[in-house]
Amino acid sequence: MEKRRIAYSHNTKKGILDNDYTLFDNGEVLHEYDKSQYPGQYNLSETVSIDKISESVKSDFLKSAESDDLELVKKLLGL
Repeated sequence: MEKRRIAYSHNTKKGILDNDYTLFDNGEVLHEYDKSQYPGQYNLSETVSIDKISESVKSDFLKSAESDDLELVKKLLGL
């Protein structure tokens, strides 16, 4: 079964560096980010656990979730 995106958080660091998080229906969180503008330091990604994300990202997840997915997002976030 293919995972489905149910929420996201789109932010930037220092106004230009990506710092995005995507929550999938299986509980996986994908962090896509730039460390700097130098070659090899941008368009990076890693999977992180929900307990490692900030409260502001969790808040963004709740705001971005469709009404059909809101209960699942809350459950995955432990709310």
